Amino acid sequence: MTKIYCVIDQADIIPYYHKITGQKMRVLISYFYIKGQIYKMICKYKNDMIEEIILDCGAYSARNGNIALSISEYTKYLLMYGHHFDHCFNMDDDFLNPDHNFTNQVFLENALPEGFRRPIPVIHDSENPFEEIEIYVDQGHDYIAVGSNKKLDYDTWSKIKDQYPDLRLHMFGNLNRKMLFKHKPYSADSASWAHNAGFGSIFYYHPGEDKEYNIYLGEMENTEDKKLYFSDFKYKKELREHLHNTFKFEYEDLLKSSYNKWVVNLHYFRQLEDLVNASK
Repeated sequence: MTKIYCVIDQADIIPYYHKITGQKMRVLISYFYIKGQIYKMICKYKNDMIEEIILDCGAYSARNGNIALSISEYTKYLLMYGHHFDHCFNMDDDFLNPDHNFTNQVFLENALPEGFRRPIPVIHDSENPFEEIEIYVDQGHDYIAVGSNKKLDYDTWSKIKDQYPDLRLHMFGNLNRKMLFKHKPYSADSASWAHNAGFGSIFYYHPGEDKEYNIYLGEMENTEDKKLYFSDFKYKKELREHLHNTFKFEYEDLLKSSYNKWVVNLHYFRQLEDLVNASK
């Protein structure tokens, strides 16, 4: 079974989504963005509205913002709150230095108390990712993440499945349809539901074509980008019916609120998860 986690940095979308869809969410929250969000998630929403919640150290966001992360502060946080999460990831704050990340992994495991679920290691070796995976498997890990800067080629996927058929892989920020359906990783995550909505677009799956579309709602006219406009979409009627029947939304509701666009895109990823797991 493949699980798709949505990267959430605004906790208030969780009750809004649940109210409209009745669905629980799989949530990935970044330590980098956790301030002011986690109390709501773990104390108010977790049991009724969140199916699973996992914690990422936020290395990708920190790296893009040129901000240093502290392994000691991350360790303190895990000691205080780590038990609230279904899983947490290692602090992989150097994408070019697997040895550094391995040192962080060992530091965390030694600092956390006995019985604490081990942090999930994250690989970044661009030369030989399989060798790095082997190192962590030899350490007893059965759940390993592939960093967002690293894609596994077909031969590496095949080698992993052949030698470690029970190994669970998480794909960070590498959520493409071809990879999901072909390799079916144990888990993956995406923030594109929010990014896409921020650019005024929604995802729509058309069952007749078994195809996803990225539909631009037309909030900003005269754009020079080549976009598929809602007004020009050949399945506009079916899309309107989908919006009304699934969310009780009309086209105008999407223009009024970013939250409504978020809901549509979050639902798409839950739908995608179901499609991946139903495929052969």
